[in-house]
Amino acid sequence: MTRRRDAALAGVVLVPVATAAALLRTPVTLEPVLVGVAGALALEAALSLRASVVRRLWERRGVRAASVVLAIVGTVLGVAVFGPASLLVVAAGLSTYLLLLGAVELRSRNPDHTRRP
Repeated sequence: MTRRRDAALAGVVLVPVATAAALLRTPVTLEPVLVGVAGALALEAALSLRASVVRRLWERRGVRAASVVLAIVGTVLGVAVFGPASLLVVAAGLSTYLLLLGAVELRSRNPDHTRRP
């Protein structure tokens, strides 16, 4: 259930961000997309170093709610300071996170995922 919840929370942020990018006709360029992808991967790598602590904190409803609010407010501030390309950074980062989440879910469903050749 945790992965589903995490995917839903990412979607709660991704949908309005992608909608805003479309409404603002934000040109899709490589640089902000790469920043978003690299940022998501770096954040996941950093958080995995303290996975048990992060997991314990993430179980708190207030932490999850604050994360969504912070992501939305941070995106709005990013657009105000850096322009609409910030929407691409956030959308690419969240899309990368969702792809990682999907890969982890698929791997966990494979009964042979722990076997090594």
